[in-house]
Amino acid sequence: MGKPQVLIVDDEEEIRDIVSFFVDSSYPCEVSLACDGEEAIRLLNEKKFELIICDYNMPHKNGGDVYKFLLESGQSCKYVMCSSESPQSFPVFQDSRLMFGYIQKPNLMNGVKEVFQKFKAQSDVSNNNVSMQSYFPISTRLLISLNNMPVNIFLKLSDGKYVKVFSEGSVFDETDFLKYEGKGISQLYALNLSTDVLVQKVQKIIDNISKGTGKTNKAQAVVEIQDLVLSTLKDYGFHEGLAQVVEAQINDTIKICEQDRTLSMLLNKMLKIKGSYISRHSFMLSAVTVALANKVGWNSETTSQKLVMSSLFHDVFLKDDVINEVSRLELKELDEEFINHPQKAAQLLDKIPKVPPDTGRIVMEQHEVGEGAGFPRAIAISETTPLGQLFTFSHYLVDEILDLSSKGEFTMSALEQRMEKVADQSSRYKKFLTLLNELKFF
Repeated sequence: MGKPQVLIVDDEEEIRDIVSFFVDSSYPCEVSLACDGEEAIRLLNEKKFELIICDYNMPHKNGGDVYKFLLESGQSCKYVMCSSESPQSFPVFQDSRLMFGYIQKPNLMNGVKEVFQKFKAQSDVSNNNVSMQSYFPISTRLLISLNNMPVNIFLKLSDGKYVKVFSEGSVFDETDFLKYEGKGISQLYALNLSTDVLVQKVQKIIDNISKGTGKTNKAQAVVEIQDLVLSTLKDYGFHEGLAQVVEAQINDTIKICEQDRTLSMLLNKMLKIKGSYISRHSFMLSAVTVALANKVGWNSETTSQKLVMSSLFHDVFLKDDVINEVSRLELKELDEEFINHPQKAAQLLDKIPKVPPDTGRIVMEQHEVGEGAGFPRAIAISETTPLGQLFTFSHYLVDEILDLSSKGEFTMSALEQRMEKVADQSSRYKKFLTLLNELKFF
């Protein structure tokens, strides 16, 4: 007997990915995805599914339409509603013959667990005829942070074919990371590793870093944690076990930014910190945005939280090798992943508890540089929010600092010349440049 077929239906890509990951790590099955009710019905016509996990509110036929189709076509597929609304709210579910369960958003992980505990208990495929081996991707960036392998790790050769490259407990270090990076491999596969176990291990490493294990530099510790948090969020989306970690990361970053009022000295310290480009860029961006906001008079606690959270997570979905986003924008090197990263990051922020209002909008506006050159909407700078303008200007500054530093050409005069060219794009940018001078940054 083959693995059971499971269909996941949701119009939000991130929800599909998260539920798919939880399902893969809970049960050996074949997962198919659909973005709306219409696509789900087409797939249900094409193959037999044992279980469907379905959102309700979707364009092009909703979850009720899908359920009605199952009833009318005589299929035996078990139906699980995944929504913030209860099934009792909709008349179509009064006929409960195929209703198997309910997963209440945003409590996805616990909901999937309960559904599959019930599914295993009632399904014939829980016997030994089905292999209990389950492989799912884990990035090499996350592996280097984990250091010791939590389970056996495999390289995928082709569909269904894997070869073990690391045994449980073995070390994955910088040499291993560079070896796979050189081969264009950014992902290996973990065998039978649950999300809970992974997040618990991530939390333990973060706790050790936070307690100062072998660390004397608080800023260095925050960047190391940032590397680990970004890798986990990028691979698996937001997990409730990371809520306290994210909140602590934001608070620690704000404290560092506000304790050292001399921006040039703080950024000089940050240039010497070890970590991925994206984490260092994000940490430096936090410092610049908070300093400029304080100078403008926008020095409320909520404003600092918005700017720091936007800074730390605006690039979570970029590839690790992406550097100098501003130059990439000017050269029009815009692939689909790069164009979509602000929107994906904004959607992720919407799922994290205690995110201040409009934080996602700041992230969405990070590349709206005006004159039709920005993305995703190519709107004028004047149409963006004040915090979005401050964030975009600060983004320019940090990219130019890191670019000049990487070339060994960093001087304050060289940086000032570049920022004067940036300021020529908008009177609002000129105001921020004036404030930088008042901060005695140059």
